[in-house]
Amino acid sequence: MKMIFVTFALSAFSITLLSFNQTFDLKASVKRGKTVYETNCMSCHMPEGTGLEGTFPPLAKSKNLADKNRMIKVILQGMKGPLKVNGVTYESQMVGVSLADKEVADVLNYIRNSWGNKYPAVLPKDIQPGLKAVSKGYQKF
Repeated sequence: MKMIFVTFALSAFSITLLSFNQTFDLKASVKRGKTVYETNCMSCHMPEGTGLEGTFPPLAKSKNLADKNRMIKVILQGMKGPLKVNGVTYESQMVGVSLADKEVADVLNYIRNSWGNKYPAVLPKDIQPGLKAVSKGYQKF
C-alpha cells in the first residue's frame, strides 16, 4: 500500500513539474493568429496590415503596437479618438471584438510579428492582467 502511495505521489509530482516546464511556441501562435486576423481584422486593416490612409490605421511597421496592454484593450474593448500612426492622424473608432484570451494572444503575436514588426510574445496569461493595466493614451470606445 505504501509503495502505491509513493508511486502515485512521484507521478503527480512529475506531471506538475512537466506542466511548468512547457515553452511557448511563438511560431504556432502567429500561425493561429493569422486566421483570427483574417476573420476579424483584415477587412479594415487590409491583408498586409497597411490599413486605409485617413480611415483605418496601418499595423505594418507600427510603433503603436509596442504597448501590449494597450493593444489588448484595443482588441477587446475597442477605442476612439485621435491616433497618430507613422505620421498620419486617424480619428476613426474601433469596436471591440469578442475573443478568448488565447485568440487575443495569437492575433497580437501575428500582428506584432508581421509586416516589419518585431515584438516579444504575448501569452494567454497576459490578457486579463493587461485589461486591468493602465495604458497611456488609451481611450475606450
